[in-house]
Amino acid sequence: MYIPPAFRIEDERIMFALMRSYDFALVMVPGEADPAATHIPLKLDDERRRLIGHVAMANPIADHIRAGRQALAVFTGPHAYVSPTWYGEPNENVPTWNYMAVHVEGQFVPLEGENAERSLSSQIADFESVWRITDIEVGKRARLEAAIQAFELEITSLKGKAKLSQNKSAEDRRRLAEALMERGENALAHKMMEGVS
Repeated sequence: MYIPPAFRIEDERIMFALMRSYDFALVMVPGEADPAATHIPLKLDDERRRLIGHVAMANPIADHIRAGRQALAVFTGPHAYVSPTWYGEPNENVPTWNYMAVHVEGQFVPLEGENAERSLSSQIADFESVWRITDIEVGKRARLEAAIQAFELEITSLKGKAKLSQNKSAEDRRRLAEALMERGENALAHKMMEGVS
């Protein structure tokens, strides 16, 4: 990911927060003719520096998981178009796109048996307050679990980018944030205003 110094996220806590808030990621295996890219939710275990997920066994990426391959997970945070008409000097600016993103490189660790079921239960608990995987009859649950490949992605590298008009004046950043708020792009507008006095 191309990251000019002004837009680099250095703080791992900020990257982890984005990964938790925008946890539907694009996962792919670089270097392959078909990178087996897939869109899946990933749960962050920040203490262990791992991402937890699962895919259908029929998904081509499942073979890469079982082989313990290196992978890339891309998390996209808030993003929106920025019009040059929103600046104090519109004719001095060009259209752009502001956004936040985190790229995670790591190694797949396939999960089987009790480890896989514990992983699935952990993911489900993030979204469900009542239903549990153990509510399914044991035989049917075993058949369903056999049709998926659970995994962890051991994090080896994190790269974060926050292109939030940091290279513009505080006045212009406020103007852009107000225009974004008017369009309902509140999350991005709030991120742009952090640290602007």
